Amino acid sequence: MPFRRLPFLMVALLFVDFIDEFSSGVPVVGVPGIQEDFGLRYSAAAFLVFTGPLLVGWILEPPLFVWADRHPKKWFVCGGLATLGALSLAIGLSGSFVVVAGALMLMYAASGAGVSLSQATLMDLYPEQRERVMARWVFMGAAGDLAAPALFWGLALFALGWREAFAVSGALVLAYALLLARQRFPAPARETDGSEDVPILGALRAAFRDRTLLLWLFGAWLCSLMDELLVGFGALYLRDVLGADTATRSAVLMCMMAGGMLGLLLLDRLLARHAPLRLLMLACIGTAVSFAAWLAAPSPLWSGAWMFATGLFSGALYPLAKAQAYRALPGRSGMLNAMAHVFTPLDLALPLAMGLVADRFGLLPALAVLILQPVGLFAIALTRSRAAKNGAEGLE
Repeated sequence: MPFRRLPFLMVALLFVDFIDEFSSGVPVVGVPGIQEDFGLRYSAAAFLVFTGPLLVGWILEPPLFVWADRHPKKWFVCGGLATLGALSLAIGLSGSFVVVAGALMLMYAASGAGVSLSQATLMDLYPEQRERVMARWVFMGAAGDLAAPALFWGLALFALGWREAFAVSGALVLAYALLLARQRFPAPARETDGSEDVPILGALRAAFRDRTLLLWLFGAWLCSLMDELLVGFGALYLRDVLGADTATRSAVLMCMMAGGMLGLLLLDRLLARHAPLRLLMLACIGTAVSFAAWLAAPSPLWSGAWMFATGLFSGALYPLAKAQAYRALPGRSGMLNAMAHVFTPLDLALPLAMGLVADRFGLLPALAVLILQPVGLFAIALTRSRAAKNGAEGLE
Protein backbone atom coordinates (compact mmCIF):
# COMPACT_ATOMS: atom_id res chain seq x y z
CA MET A 1 0.00 0.00 0.00
CA PRO A 2 1.59 3.35 -1.02
CA PHE A 3 2.33 5.85 1.73
CA ARG A 4 -0.19 8.36 0.36
CA ARG A 5 -3.06 5.88 0.84
CA LEU A 6 -2.19 4.73 4.37
CA PRO A 7 -4.71 5.28 7.22
CA PHE A 8 -4.06 8.59 9.00
CA LEU A 9 -3.36 7.01 12.40
CA MET A 10 -0.76 4.68 10.84
CA VAL A 11 0.99 7.65 9.23
CA ALA A 12 0.81 9.60 12.51
CA LEU A 13 2.38 6.75 14.46
CA LEU A 14 5.00 6.07 11.78
CA PHE A 15 6.03 9.73 11.94
CA VAL A 16 6.80 9.25 15.65
CA ASP A 17 10.01 7.43 14.66
CA PHE A 18 11.04 10.39 12.52
CA ILE A 19 10.40 12.67 15.50
CA ASP A 20 12.38 10.37 17.81
CA GLU A 21 15.43 9.97 15.58
CA PHE A 22 15.44 13.72 15.03
CA SER A 23 15.15 14.58 18.74
CA SER A 24 17.60 11.88 19.88
CA GLY A 25 20.08 13.10 17.28
CA VAL A 26 20.16 16.56 18.85
CA PRO A 27 22.12 15.49 21.99
CA VAL A 28 24.48 13.39 19.85
CA VAL A 29 25.27 16.18 17.40
CA GLY A 30 25.34 18.67 20.30
CA VAL A 31 27.93 16.78 22.37
CA PRO A 32 30.81 19.13 21.46
CA GLY A 33 28.83 22.19 22.56
CA ILE A 34 27.66 20.61 25.81
CA GLN A 35 31.18 19.44 26.62
CA GLU A 36 32.71 22.84 25.88
CA ASP A 37 30.11 25.02 27.65
CA PHE A 38 30.23 23.05 30.90
CA GLY A 39 33.96 22.24 30.79
CA LEU A 40 33.41 18.46 30.88
CA ARG A 41 35.94 15.74 30.21
CA TYR A 42 35.24 13.60 27.15
CA SER A 43 34.30 10.65 29.36
CA ALA A 44 31.89 12.79 31.40
CA ALA A 45 30.23 14.13 28.26
CA ALA A 46 29.87 10.58 26.88
CA PHE A 47 28.29 9.39 30.12
CA LEU A 48 25.91 12.35 30.17
CA VAL A 49 24.66 11.85 26.63
CA PHE A 50 25.01 8.11 26.06
CA THR A 51 25.64 5.77 28.99
CA GLY A 52 23.69 7.52 31.76
CA PRO A 53 20.39 7.87 29.87
CA LEU A 54 20.66 4.27 28.67
CA LEU A 55 21.09 3.02 32.24
CA VAL A 56 18.10 5.04 33.49
CA GLY A 57 15.99 3.74 30.60
CA TRP A 58 17.08 0.18 31.39
CA ILE A 59 15.57 0.60 34.86
CA LEU A 60 12.41 2.57 34.05
CA GLU A 61 11.27 1.21 30.69
CA PRO A 62 10.51 -2.50 31.35
CA PRO A 63 7.73 -1.93 33.94
CA LEU A 64 6.26 0.85 31.78
CA PHE A 65 6.17 -1.45 28.76
CA VAL A 66 4.53 -4.32 30.65
CA TRP A 67 1.89 -2.02 32.17
CA ALA A 68 1.17 -0.66 28.70
CA ASP A 69 -0.24 -4.06 27.71
CA ARG A 70 -2.88 -3.68 30.43
CA HIS A 71 -3.86 -0.06 29.82
CA PRO A 72 -4.51 2.11 26.73
CA LYS A 73 -1.18 2.61 24.99
CA LYS A 74 -2.27 6.10 23.97
CA TRP A 75 -1.57 7.31 27.55
CA PHE A 76 2.02 6.08 27.35
CA VAL A 77 2.67 7.22 23.77
CA CYS A 78 1.37 10.77 24.19
CA GLY A 79 2.69 11.08 27.75
CA GLY A 80 6.16 9.88 26.76
CA LEU A 81 6.38 12.25 23.80
CA ALA A 82 5.10 15.18 25.87
CA THR A 83 7.69 14.44 28.55
CA LEU A 84 10.43 14.16 25.92
CA GLY A 85 9.42 17.52 24.47
CA ALA A 86 9.29 19.19 27.89
CA LEU A 87 12.74 17.82 28.81
CA SER A 88 14.24 19.09 25.55
CA LEU A 89 12.70 22.51 26.10
CA ALA A 90 14.09 22.59 29.66
CA ILE A 91 17.58 21.87 28.35
CA GLY A 92 17.31 24.54 25.68
CA LEU A 93 16.01 27.24 28.02
CA SER A 94 18.10 26.51 31.12
CA GLY A 95 21.66 27.56 31.85
CA SER A 96 21.93 25.25 34.85
CA PHE A 97 24.12 22.16 34.57
CA VAL A 98 21.92 20.35 37.11
CA VAL A 99 18.82 20.91 34.96
CA VAL A 100 20.60 19.92 31.75
CA ALA A 101 22.10 16.79 33.31
CA GLY A 102 18.85 15.71 34.96
CA ALA A 103 16.83 16.20 31.79
CA LEU A 104 19.35 14.29 29.68
CA MET A 105 19.23 11.37 32.13
CA LEU A 106 15.43 11.05 31.67
CA MET A 107 15.20 11.59 27.92
CA TYR A 108 15.90 7.99 26.92
CA ALA A 109 13.11 6.60 29.13
CA ALA A 110 10.64 9.24 27.91
CA SER A 111 11.56 8.46 24.33
CA GLY A 112 11.14 4.74 24.98
CA ALA A 113 7.62 5.19 26.35
CA GLY A 114 6.55 7.36 23.43
CA VAL A 115 8.40 5.69 20.59
CA SER A 116 8.67 1.98 21.44
CA LEU A 117 4.99 1.89 22.35
CA SER A 118 4.05 3.69 19.13
CA GLN A 119 5.78 0.84 17.32
CA ALA A 120 4.01 -1.66 19.59
CA THR A 121 0.64 -0.02 18.85
CA LEU A 122 1.23 -0.39 15.12
CA MET A 123 2.16 -4.06 15.57
CA ASP A 124 -1.08 -4.66 17.48
CA LEU A 125 -3.22 -2.75 14.98
CA TYR A 126 -1.80 -4.42 11.87
CA PRO A 127 -0.88 -7.98 12.89
CA GLU A 128 -1.01 -9.30 9.32
CA GLN A 129 1.30 -6.60 7.93
CA ARG A 130 3.98 -6.47 10.61
CA GLU A 131 6.97 -6.75 8.26
CA ARG A 132 5.70 -4.03 5.90
CA VAL A 133 4.79 -1.72 8.77
CA MET A 134 8.23 -2.22 10.33
CA ALA A 135 9.88 -1.43 6.98
CA ARG A 136 7.95 1.86 6.84
CA TRP A 137 8.78 2.56 10.49
CA VAL A 138 12.52 2.18 9.95
CA PHE A 139 12.33 4.28 6.77
CA MET A 140 10.82 7.18 8.72
CA GLY A 141 13.55 6.80 11.35
CA ALA A 142 16.24 6.90 8.67
CA ALA A 143 14.79 10.18 7.41
CA GLY A 144 14.86 11.51 10.97
CA ASP A 145 18.56 10.62 11.23
CA LEU A 146 19.26 13.23 8.58
CA ALA A 147 17.16 15.94 10.21
CA ALA A 148 19.26 16.63 13.33
CA PRO A 149 22.50 17.49 11.49
CA ALA A 150 20.43 19.59 9.09
CA LEU A 151 18.94 21.53 12.02
CA PHE A 152 22.39 22.29 13.46
CA TRP A 153 23.60 23.38 10.03
CA GLY A 154 20.64 25.74 9.62
CA LEU A 155 21.01 27.22 13.11
CA ALA A 156 24.73 27.74 12.57
CA LEU A 157 23.91 30.09 9.71
CA PHE A 158 22.37 32.40 12.31
CA ALA A 159 25.15 31.88 14.88
CA LEU A 160 22.87 29.70 17.03
CA GLY A 161 23.95 26.51 18.78
CA TRP A 162 23.00 23.43 20.76
CA ARG A 163 20.65 25.17 23.22
CA GLU A 164 18.52 26.53 20.40
CA ALA A 165 18.55 23.09 18.75
CA PHE A 166 17.14 21.54 21.95
CA ALA A 167 14.51 24.29 22.16
CA VAL A 168 13.38 23.77 18.56
CA SER A 169 13.35 20.00 18.97
CA GLY A 170 11.42 20.23 22.25
CA ALA A 171 8.78 22.54 20.79
CA LEU A 172 8.30 20.23 17.79
CA VAL A 173 8.00 17.07 19.90
CA LEU A 174 5.62 18.72 22.38
CA ALA A 175 3.41 20.04 19.59
CA TYR A 176 3.32 16.61 17.96
CA ALA A 177 2.39 14.96 21.27
CA LEU A 178 -0.58 17.32 21.56
CA LEU A 179 -1.60 16.59 17.96
CA LEU A 180 -1.40 12.84 18.53
CA ALA A 181 -3.41 13.14 21.75
CA ARG A 182 -6.35 14.42 19.66
CA GLN A 183 -6.39 11.22 17.62
CA ARG A 184 -8.57 8.27 18.46
CA PHE A 185 -6.58 5.09 19.09
CA PRO A 186 -8.85 2.15 18.19
CA ALA A 187 -8.66 -0.99 20.28
CA PRO A 188 -6.05 -3.27 18.64
CA ALA A 189 -6.98 -6.61 17.18
CA ARG A 190 -5.60 -8.57 20.12
CA GLU A 191 -4.41 -12.14 19.80
CA THR A 192 -4.51 -12.89 23.48
CA ASP A 193 -4.76 -16.14 25.35
CA GLY A 194 -5.97 -14.90 28.71
CA SER A 195 -2.53 -13.62 29.72
CA GLU A 196 -4.04 -10.35 31.04
CA ASP A 197 -5.20 -12.26 34.10
CA VAL A 198 -1.68 -13.53 34.89
CA PRO A 199 0.41 -11.47 37.37
CA ILE A 200 3.08 -9.37 35.66
CA LEU A 201 6.06 -11.26 37.10
CA GLY A 202 4.50 -14.59 36.23
CA ALA A 203 3.80 -13.44 32.67
CA LEU A 204 7.42 -12.29 32.31
CA ARG A 205 8.76 -15.62 33.57
CA ALA A 206 6.54 -17.49 31.12
CA ALA A 207 7.63 -15.29 28.21
CA PHE A 208 11.32 -15.79 29.02
CA ARG A 209 10.82 -19.54 28.63
CA ASP A 210 9.90 -19.02 24.97
CA ARG A 211 13.11 -19.89 23.11
CA THR A 212 11.78 -18.75 19.73
CA LEU A 213 10.95 -15.34 21.14
CA LEU A 214 14.36 -14.93 22.78
CA LEU A 215 16.05 -16.02 19.57
CA TRP A 216 14.29 -13.32 17.54
CA LEU A 217 14.88 -10.69 20.22
CA PHE A 218 18.58 -11.53 20.03
CA GLY A 219 18.35 -11.26 16.25
CA ALA A 220 16.78 -7.83 16.55
CA TRP A 221 19.57 -6.81 18.94
CA LEU A 222 22.19 -7.99 16.43
CA CYS A 223 20.87 -5.31 14.09
CA SER A 224 22.35 -2.65 16.37
CA LEU A 225 25.84 -3.69 15.24
CA MET A 226 25.65 -2.12 11.79
CA ASP A 227 24.16 1.08 13.09
CA GLU A 228 25.90 3.64 15.30
CA LEU A 229 28.88 1.33 15.87
CA LEU A 230 29.50 1.03 12.14
CA VAL A 231 29.14 4.78 11.70
CA GLY A 232 31.51 5.62 14.57
CA PHE A 233 34.24 3.05 13.94
CA GLY A 234 33.72 3.30 10.18
CA ALA A 235 34.49 7.02 10.30
CA LEU A 236 37.73 6.26 12.17
CA TYR A 237 38.62 3.56 9.62
CA LEU A 238 38.03 5.92 6.70
CA ARG A 239 40.25 8.55 8.31
CA ASP A 240 43.09 6.40 9.62
CA VAL A 241 43.25 3.64 7.01
CA LEU A 242 41.97 5.20 3.77
CA GLY A 243 43.05 8.76 4.58
CA ALA A 244 39.63 10.28 3.86
CA ASP A 245 39.02 13.88 4.92
CA THR A 246 35.92 15.05 6.80
CA ALA A 247 33.83 15.76 3.69
CA THR A 248 34.72 12.41 2.11
CA ARG A 249 33.98 10.50 5.30
CA SER A 250 30.58 12.18 5.55
CA ALA A 251 29.83 11.36 1.91
CA VAL A 252 30.72 7.67 2.35
CA LEU A 253 28.55 7.35 5.46
CA MET A 254 25.69 9.16 3.71
CA CYS A 255 25.93 6.49 1.00
CA MET A 256 25.02 3.91 3.62
CA MET A 257 21.98 5.92 4.74
CA ALA A 258 20.84 6.43 1.15
CA GLY A 259 21.24 2.72 0.41
CA GLY A 260 19.31 1.83 3.54
CA MET A 261 16.37 4.06 2.63
CA LEU A 262 16.23 2.59 -0.88
CA GLY A 263 16.42 -0.93 0.55
CA LEU A 264 13.47 -0.25 2.84
CA LEU A 265 11.37 1.05 -0.05
CA LEU A 266 12.18 -2.09 -2.04
CA LEU A 267 11.46 -4.31 0.96
CA ASP A 268 7.98 -2.83 1.33
CA ARG A 269 7.23 -3.88 -2.25
CA LEU A 270 8.92 -7.29 -2.09
CA LEU A 271 6.99 -8.33 1.03
CA ALA A 272 3.80 -8.29 -1.00
CA ARG A 273 5.12 -11.23 -3.06
CA HIS A 274 7.78 -13.07 -1.04
CA ALA A 275 8.03 -14.80 2.34
CA PRO A 276 9.71 -12.70 5.07
CA LEU A 277 12.19 -15.41 6.14
CA ARG A 278 13.38 -15.92 2.57
CA LEU A 279 13.90 -12.19 2.14
CA LEU A 280 15.73 -12.06 5.48
CA MET A 281 18.18 -14.79 4.45
CA LEU A 282 18.84 -13.15 1.08
CA ALA A 283 19.39 -9.78 2.77
CA CYS A 284 21.84 -11.38 5.21
CA ILE A 285 23.87 -12.85 2.35
CA GLY A 286 23.89 -9.49 0.52
CA THR A 287 24.91 -7.66 3.69
CA ALA A 288 27.78 -10.04 4.47
CA VAL A 289 29.19 -9.91 0.93
CA SER A 290 28.85 -6.11 0.66
CA PHE A 291 30.37 -5.46 4.08
CA ALA A 292 33.32 -7.77 3.40
CA ALA A 293 33.89 -5.93 0.12
CA TRP A 294 33.71 -2.58 1.95
CA LEU A 295 36.42 -3.71 4.36
CA ALA A 296 38.60 -4.62 1.38
CA ALA A 297 37.87 -1.40 -0.57
CA PRO A 298 41.15 0.17 -1.76
CA SER A 299 39.92 3.77 -2.01
CA PRO A 300 37.20 6.11 -0.67
CA LEU A 301 35.37 5.88 -4.02
CA TRP A 302 35.04 2.11 -3.81
CA SER A 303 34.30 2.43 -0.11
CA GLY A 304 31.30 4.64 -0.89
CA ALA A 305 30.00 2.21 -3.48
CA TRP A 306 30.22 -0.79 -1.17
CA MET A 307 28.85 1.20 1.76
CA PHE A 308 25.77 1.98 -0.36
CA ALA A 309 25.36 -1.74 -1.09
CA THR A 310 25.81 -2.59 2.60
CA GLY A 311 23.07 -0.14 3.54
CA LEU A 312 20.84 -1.43 0.74
CA PHE A 313 20.83 -4.96 2.15
CA SER A 314 21.31 -4.31 5.89
CA GLY A 315 18.40 -1.86 6.02
CA ALA A 316 15.99 -4.78 5.68
CA LEU A 317 17.39 -6.81 8.57
CA TYR A 318 15.96 -5.00 11.60
CA PRO A 319 12.35 -4.65 10.41
CA LEU A 320 12.21 -8.30 9.37
CA ALA A 321 13.79 -9.59 12.59
CA LYS A 322 11.74 -7.39 14.92
CA ALA A 323 8.52 -8.32 13.13
CA GLN A 324 9.26 -12.01 13.74
CA ALA A 325 9.73 -11.24 17.44
CA TYR A 326 6.32 -9.56 17.54
CA ARG A 327 4.81 -12.60 15.82
CA ALA A 328 6.31 -14.85 18.49
CA LEU A 329 4.47 -12.97 21.26
CA PRO A 330 1.16 -11.84 19.71
CA GLY A 331 -0.99 -9.36 21.61
CA ARG A 332 1.73 -8.51 24.18
CA SER A 333 3.85 -5.99 22.34
CA GLY A 334 4.61 -4.00 25.48
CA MET A 335 6.02 -7.03 27.25
CA LEU A 336 8.11 -7.86 24.19
CA ASN A 337 9.78 -4.44 24.32
CA ALA A 338 10.35 -4.89 28.05
CA MET A 339 12.05 -8.24 27.44
CA ALA A 340 14.34 -6.71 24.81
CA HIS A 341 16.12 -4.90 27.65
CA VAL A 342 17.78 -8.17 28.63
CA PHE A 343 20.35 -7.36 25.93
CA THR A 344 21.06 -3.80 27.16
CA PRO A 345 24.27 -4.91 28.96
CA LEU A 346 25.61 -5.93 25.55
CA ASP A 347 24.87 -2.42 24.26
CA LEU A 348 26.93 -1.03 27.13
CA ALA A 349 29.84 -3.45 26.75
CA LEU A 350 30.23 -3.81 22.99
CA PRO A 351 31.57 -0.31 22.15
CA LEU A 352 34.23 -0.68 24.84
CA ALA A 353 35.10 -4.18 23.62
CA MET A 354 35.47 -2.96 20.04
CA GLY A 355 37.66 -0.10 21.24
CA LEU A 356 39.92 -2.54 23.07
CA VAL A 357 40.17 -4.76 19.97
CA ALA A 358 41.02 -1.71 17.86
CA ASP A 359 43.71 -0.62 20.35
CA ARG A 360 45.23 -4.08 20.42
CA PHE A 361 44.84 -5.36 16.85
CA GLY A 362 43.72 -2.40 14.72
CA LEU A 363 40.50 -1.01 13.29
CA LEU A 364 40.04 -3.69 10.63
CA PRO A 365 39.67 -6.60 13.12
CA ALA A 366 37.40 -4.45 15.30
CA LEU A 367 35.11 -3.69 12.36
CA ALA A 368 35.20 -7.32 11.21
CA VAL A 369 33.33 -8.22 14.42
CA LEU A 370 30.25 -6.49 12.97
CA ILE A 371 29.82 -9.21 10.35
CA LEU A 372 28.27 -11.20 13.21
CA GLN A 373 25.04 -9.32 12.41
CA PRO A 374 24.28 -10.86 9.00
CA VAL A 375 25.89 -14.21 9.86
CA GLY A 376 23.99 -14.55 13.14
CA LEU A 377 20.68 -13.47 11.63
CA PHE A 378 21.10 -15.89 8.72
CA ALA A 379 21.63 -18.75 11.18
CA ILE A 380 18.52 -17.75 13.14
CA ALA A 381 16.38 -17.41 10.01
CA LEU A 382 17.61 -20.73 8.60
CA THR A 383 16.91 -22.50 11.91
CA ARG A 384 13.38 -21.10 12.15
CA SER A 385 12.68 -21.82 8.47
CA ARG A 386 13.67 -25.46 8.90
CA ALA A 387 11.63 -25.71 12.10
CA ALA A 388 8.57 -24.33 10.34
CA LYS A 389 9.07 -26.75 7.43
CA ASN A 390 9.45 -29.73 9.75
CA GLY A 391 6.36 -28.66 11.67
CA ALA A 392 4.35 -28.46 8.47
CA GLU A 393 5.54 -31.92 7.40
CA GLY A 394 4.59 -33.27 10.82
CA LEU A 395 1.04 -32.00 10.42
CA GLU A 396 0.77 -33.84 7.14
